[in-house]
Amino acid sequence: MREPGIKGGACLAAVLLAAAVASCGSTEMNSTWTAPNAKAAPMAKVAVLALAKDEGVRRTAEDEFAKHLKGAQGVPSYQVLAHVDRTDKKAVRAKLREQGFDGVLVMRLAGASEQVAPVPFDAYYPIAYGEAYGTPVQTETVVHVVSSLYSVDGKLIWSGTSSTFDPGSARKVVDDVSRALAKKLEKEGLLI
Repeated sequence: MREPGIKGGACLAAVLLAAAVASCGSTEMNSTWTAPNAKAAPMAKVAVLALAKDEGVRRTAEDEFAKHLKGAQGVPSYQVLAHVDRTDKKAVRAKLREQGFDGVLVMRLAGASEQVAPVPFDAYYPIAYGEAYGTPVQTETVVHVVSSLYSVDGKLIWSGTSSTFDPGSARKVVDDVSRALAKKLEKEGLLI
């Protein structure tokens, strides 16, 4: 299992923007948990909430995640909670209930790390030829995002961690994670 190098309190915008390396990214869902009775009441309308200090990053992430949800209507939280104090849980729940939401999908950055990845001989040899102390390794950036699906009443329905390897940009992280997350929630049968 890969361990994040930066713990919880990191700013989503800063780490995602720092992940701008020029290569193809891929995302895998790992460490998922589903409540035992979760499939008994699939959700039809879900508010999507990205926890980020940067308003532009937050809106982009919420739009992408909402767009990729299959089987349920996903609505970015900024469209629903614009005039609600998001730190007031009672007010947030009341507004979501009033608008007919079944649940809330919350995403937050868990961290980013660098890990060593082997380089294939054919790619390494021409570069290292003639160097006595070269080693055939390179580093790749891994961005970790925790996503949790809650009922409007605050009960945890599903939670999972994703790892995106060598993302090319913040948008690539958001797009890859939203696609992987949507697939996983659909496969789990948690959305109508």
